[in-house]
Amino acid sequence: MRFRNRVAIVTGAGGGIGKVTALLLAAEGATVAVNDLDRGACEDTVDAIRAVGGRALAIPGDAADEAVVIDSVADVMRAHGRIDVLVNNAGISVVAPAEDFVAWDRVLRTNLYSQFFWSRAAANAAMIPAGRGAIVNVASIAGLAAVPNQIGYVVSKHGVVGLTRSLAVEWGRHGIRVNCVCPGITATDLTTGSAGLEPERLKARVQRVPLGRIGTAAEQADAIAFLASDEASYVSGLIMNNDGGQLALHSGVMI
Repeated sequence: MRFRNRVAIVTGAGGGIGKVTALLLAAEGATVAVNDLDRGACEDTVDAIRAVGGRALAIPGDAADEAVVIDSVADVMRAHGRIDVLVNNAGISVVAPAEDFVAWDRVLRTNLYSQFFWSRAAANAAMIPAGRGAIVNVASIAGLAAVPNQIGYVVSKHGVVGLTRSLAVEWGRHGIRVNCVCPGITATDLTTGSAGLEPERLKARVQRVPLGRIGTAAEQADAIAFLASDEASYVSGLIMNNDGGQLALHSGVMI
């Protein structure tokens, strides 16, 4: 029960890593405010938390809309009077060669700008006044190395790494810890679902994981929860690649 009597916000929590993280935080005692663009998915996560005796509220809306962010944080403060943990998980990927890429604004607003909007709103409303708080940003190993045909995703996730370090440095004086998890290939609808990677491409990706398998959303949620918990009370500014050893493998060497 690492999060007993604490209030957490998780964005992009209608599915995948975000949903599993929201369920884990709730199982360990947190009241979780669940954000997702898909209202139905958002409410499904809230229902799943409540079904096992947890506490949750839905704050649906576009995580990249600053007005939605401000209103959502205000709703959480009115309902519970505090925000102890923020998990910035909302994100999208648009695959296209750089010379044809046209979704620049949408990808950067969702993946990068949203994380700043939520961090600033939660810090000003709750964490700075309280003199404590934990923010965990979800980036990707694409925030530490390039991935072909995903220039918007790569640039935005590199930005998340920089945002994490900047906020950790600036807000340490307020007792706010800011860290980042960079997942490697992980089994979610975006990778293994019907609209995910083609089987041969998925197989090739997994072959480049030294641990020899795809990661799970639960493994990413465990890393996020650790960084959000008091077990990581002296950890701030950390960029944690949770990737089965992918970044440790030299790009010119096959295993």
